[in-house]
Amino acid sequence: MQQRTDNEIPGLRLSGGEHQNLVDARFQSTALYWKEIYERDNVDAKIYQQRWARVLRLVDELGLPPHSHALEIGCGAGRTTVALAQRGYRVQAVDTVPVMIDLARQEVAKAGVGDRVATSLGDVHSLPFRDNVFSLVLAIGVASWLHSLDRAMREMFRVLKPHGYLVITAANRWSLDNILDPGSFPGLQPIRWKVRNVLEQFGLRKPGTEPRHHMYSITEFDAFLSAVRLEKMKGMTVGFKPFSFLNHQLLPQSVGVKMHQKLQSFADRGLPVIRSAGVAYIALAKKLTPKT
Repeated sequence: MQQRTDNEIPGLRLSGGEHQNLVDARFQSTALYWKEIYERDNVDAKIYQQRWARVLRLVDELGLPPHSHALEIGCGAGRTTVALAQRGYRVQAVDTVPVMIDLARQEVAKAGVGDRVATSLGDVHSLPFRDNVFSLVLAIGVASWLHSLDRAMREMFRVLKPHGYLVITAANRWSLDNILDPGSFPGLQPIRWKVRNVLEQFGLRKPGTEPRHHMYSITEFDAFLSAVRLEKMKGMTVGFKPFSFLNHQLLPQSVGVKMHQKLQSFADRGLPVIRSAGVAYIALAKKLTPKT
């Protein structure tokens, strides 16, 4: 796979630091939303809840020894951090947003697992940990906000122990809702970004204050894993948003939830096309070591 520059997102005119600042500002302002999302019952909430459950199922299936060291990157409000600690892991939880670290610490204290968790500010592009430290690394909902997925993957590989495991998610470019809506059809995304950049350059559109949310095809994302010697062990997609037209929802939330559940059942049974068309791609990968 061709090596990319630090500004890896196609069409991105910001520096990596500028992009990260936009990401941090976004999550700083929406922190309570991420704390409450798992308690709601709309379609987005159901998808996040199902993604979280699948991630933990993968972790449980690994059967790692008690007290194994785990790193959660982008710990957010701490829900997964607490779940790992309750399973006996020694958890390092990092996030780039101070308010998220504060919320995670509150959740850790509330659950009574503070003796098994350490929280700190940290950026996946440059992790503050030694090589070969963790048996398990999780990066849930992080990849799409990175300005350099390649650098992040290399850092995750570096801190994993030999034969350690990575559970990571990404936004699926070829999700069913994207395919069916001309306003978000994946093949047109580079054109939309170029038009936006030109309009901003000539003052016809105000520069965006929202960071780019990058999506990946499953094949593309798997290539990033293999490029740094992370061998994919399992992969799946979850989540089916209600159909839309030009990004306007066509169905009420109640119908959308039922449609998501039905389509997810098809995906779980391995129905062709549908099984790869969920909004979130979840991958389990293992760190390979050089052959001697």
